[in-house]
Amino acid sequence: MLKRGRSESRFFPQGVWIPLRQDATIDKLIRPSALPQKVCLPLQERANTIPLKPLVRPGSSVKRGQQVAAPSEKESLPLFSPVWGEVVAVEKSVVPWSAEPVETIVIMPRKDELLLPITMAKTEFSPDELRSLLYRMGVVNLDLELIGKSAPLTLIVNGCELEPYLTSTQRLLEEKPKELLLGIEFLVQAVEAERAILVISTENKGILEDLGDLIFAKKQISLEVFPPRYPLDHPVLIRKILGVPEENSLIIDLPLAVYSHEAVVLRQPFMEKVVTITGPAIRNPQNIRVRIGTMLEELVAQCDGFTVEPGMIIMGGPLRGQVINSLEVPITRYSRGFVFLPERNPFLETSCILCGSCIDSCPMGLYPVFICEAVKSRNWKALDDLGAENCIFCGTCSYICPAHIPHQKYLKRARERLVK
Repeated sequence: MLKRGRSESRFFPQGVWIPLRQDATIDKLIRPSALPQKVCLPLQERANTIPLKPLVRPGSSVKRGQQVAAPSEKESLPLFSPVWGEVVAVEKSVVPWSAEPVETIVIMPRKDELLLPITMAKTEFSPDELRSLLYRMGVVNLDLELIGKSAPLTLIVNGCELEPYLTSTQRLLEEKPKELLLGIEFLVQAVEAERAILVISTENKGILEDLGDLIFAKKQISLEVFPPRYPLDHPVLIRKILGVPEENSLIIDLPLAVYSHEAVVLRQPFMEKVVTITGPAIRNPQNIRVRIGTMLEELVAQCDGFTVEPGMIIMGGPLRGQVINSLEVPITRYSRGFVFLPERNPFLETSCILCGSCIDSCPMGLYPVFICEAVKSRNWKALDDLGAENCIFCGTCSYICPAHIPHQKYLKRARERLVK
């Protein structure tokens, strides 16, 4: 494990060295999930988005790969059934990312699951055809991502995975390097980029050598290796380190490049993704290729259940994730992983000792301690002067604080106040 103070710290002075705690799954091959007992597809897959419109109703039979919901606006992506089965309900259900129940398509799979025939892939595409295909397959809306961008465009593929416990991106990098690079080439063509930069953060010398050999023949793709210093995986910091302006760059997460390859070559719509199920409370942590809509409780069962009853369940990672209170949560296209911890909160908040650690470590150069005090004292006028709107909510200040002050909670309140 890299420690604070190594020579790489001059690479980027802010941020922190943190124990990544990825040993439980970093070397385990991705395993396919079992056929789910039921599939629940929320029509609003993340907060503050417009719900999709259902294309099926109770009693409808659906095929694997059939579109079951369409976006009302291009800000969302179409939704596909990952199984053959029957729609048993279109009903409201509770999800962690919405304060109100969300309309959900519930499908009961059949045991004789068959694959749809694969259409033969074209060998030549125009950029417009590629963007349209990736949108219709539910992978990414590149037309939306390109708004406000100008040439020369650099495509940045973010393969850094610095959130503790999560390793799904690392496993895709190690198991699908050829598919990854082909996917990057499709994305470069689709956005008409001048070049592509694959950014990773790994200490695996084997994968670095393999990637180096594969990229050697690629004229438009280069490789950048970042030290595992949190939060260098954030898009704002990646652009800053690479020296690429926001208007001349487009950042795509590494898994989307792999799924782009599947969409173009295999004509497979986005209906499966790799997620990490891990943490000290899980008996057999795994990276699992999951059908969208599978319930979390089924994945826990596939990991042989718990060693102890979890005191905290985190959707995402410990630093940027969301605490949830139930296993009745469906996997969506935006799920990255779930962490199960034995204790809910082993630390108690105490008074600030004015050490300045939160200021020294903030990657955006903010003063978290003063922003927190402004929120506590309801001094809303001070928030503008303190630049609270520039917070990227990485959680570094909360992690480094010796008084265990939940800075991120107060910073989110500051952002909400500024929005109002």
